[in-house]
Amino acid sequence: MTFDEVLATGRLRECLATGTGKGVKVGILDSGVASHLPQLGGRVLSNHEVVEDRHQGTRVVPLDQGVDVIEHGTACAYIIHRHAPDAELHSVRVIGQSHGATTGKLLAALEFAVEQDWQILNLSLGTEASYERIARLADRAYYRGQIWIAAKDNKRNKVGYPAGLASVVGVDMDFFQDPASFRYHLQRETEVDACGVYVEAPTSDGGWQQFTGTSFACPQITGLAARLREHFPDLTPFQFKTALAALRGNL
Repeated sequence: MTFDEVLATGRLRECLATGTGKGVKVGILDSGVASHLPQLGGRVLSNHEVVEDRHQGTRVVPLDQGVDVIEHGTACAYIIHRHAPDAELHSVRVIGQSHGATTGKLLAALEFAVEQDWQILNLSLGTEASYERIARLADRAYYRGQIWIAAKDNKRNKVGYPAGLASVVGVDMDFFQDPASFRYHLQRETEVDACGVYVEAPTSDGGWQQFTGTSFACPQITGLAARLREHFPDLTPFQFKTALAALRGNL
């Protein structure tokens, strides 16, 4: 059955209920992921890092094992894994110990990620700079069918990029009892509110911590996207937004 047929018959919830993200590759551009953690089920299949070198420039290099010194990317990976336990996770470390990254690193990571065969990108990060270059990359991803899901800036009156781009699913946070719940807003720059308050996730040392922020609402929606993409391998960003609008968070 095609996506349009499922949409017409109101069976999207059935697809989400049976989806596990099997066969779906998710790129996580963040602070790295502690890929050894058993809570991630061995589903982090590759790790990379963006490095800046005055001789060779900014580039992406592979890592033997994922490392996360600020716990940010690991929490995001766990949230995605909880929603879509069979999805493949691929980490690109952009954010450093200062909880920030240069725009050059972000652009290099996005360029690298667009060229991979990852169907979905989780982008719990953003910037106010380089709008045109980020927009061009987002457009390239859109036409390749790669779904970008990005966290809004935590400041109330700021959105940031790529979350504020029309081709991207922008995510804000709120409190929901059910972490799978969300709200979808038509004609709003940040279309989705998802659970980003007191979200429990593991830390690199095997402990647990509660996280709050738009960064942790974003992977809730990424997990839903992975479950739908399993059923519809050619699901486009536009179709995913249509699915979110049709569901309106009523899962």
